[in-house]
Amino acid sequence: MENQQSKIEFYRQRTFSEKLNTTFSFIRENWKPLLKYTFYLIMPVCLVQTYAMNSAIGGYFGLLSSSMGGSGAFGSNAFGFLADYGVLLFCSLIGSAIISGMVYAMMQTYATRENGLQQVTLGDFRENLTVNAWKCLRISLFFILAYALIAVMAGILAALVSVVSLFFTIPLLILFALCLIPLMMLVPVYVFERDIRFSAAVRKAWKLGMETLGGLLGIVIVLSLISSVVQTVTMLPWYIVTVFGYVFSLTTESAMDQSAGYRFLLYILGLIQSYGAYAASTIGAIGLAFHYFHAREKVEGVTVESDISNFNRL
Repeated sequence: MENQQSKIEFYRQRTFSEKLNTTFSFIRENWKPLLKYTFYLIMPVCLVQTYAMNSAIGGYFGLLSSSMGGSGAFGSNAFGFLADYGVLLFCSLIGSAIISGMVYAMMQTYATRENGLQQVTLGDFRENLTVNAWKCLRISLFFILAYALIAVMAGILAALVSVVSLFFTIPLLILFALCLIPLMMLVPVYVFERDIRFSAAVRKAWKLGMETLGGLLGIVIVLSLISSVVQTVTMLPWYIVTVFGYVFSLTTESAMDQSAGYRFLLYILGLIQSYGAYAASTIGAIGLAFHYFHAREKVEGVTVESDISNFNRL
């Protein structure tokens, strides 16, 4: 009973500072299982993603060298770069779905287990993880399609309309893109409301997002800045070694950038960078979830409805 009383309440209206404090309280309370299962679940993706990332960077530098030197290998370098970049994007798509699905599955488990996430095992949230990851993947594809549609519309307008009319059409496209901001609520809505259809989740995410737009923007901006700091710390060693290797290869005739030791070091630092990016993204996912709990309580009064439906048992 003591554990239950000390558990963080999800569905509750909170001020902006309270949402931030609750987000970091949840992370502080459960950082060990969060990091543990982030490592177990995302590291296989990181292994492939890091290889593709380093290959894509190497291909990009090869493109620069061949374009400056007029080499005939530009076509093959371009094909290799595009292939590696495609693998990198695919891994990022899968990794993001896994990490978001894992975070929300653990939050669902936290709410239902008597002792929260203490001594939690993968079996305790495997089913929720699978369902959530597929839902997150579907949402990612939805946003990719939406942004692709915006890009196509912008390209068509740029090709067909006059320069003067672009002053009216471009702001309209920007406004359309801004309309996607409230739909950031789509992930927690679609995940936490298990029986909702995708179209209904889109409508509800829009409603909750518009009702709490200021708080949504605030929580996303602040947590994105914090996450970017963590990502920068883990990315910096990989970035420095990558740039140093390229510059050194241009200024000397040494093949240091092709040596096994250099490639191994770059791969290890790339793993740290990839894992750090995914681990940092859990901060934003948790904060967005607590904003969703706040928004749903504010708009729908979930706790009040639950108390009324369970009145006979109170």
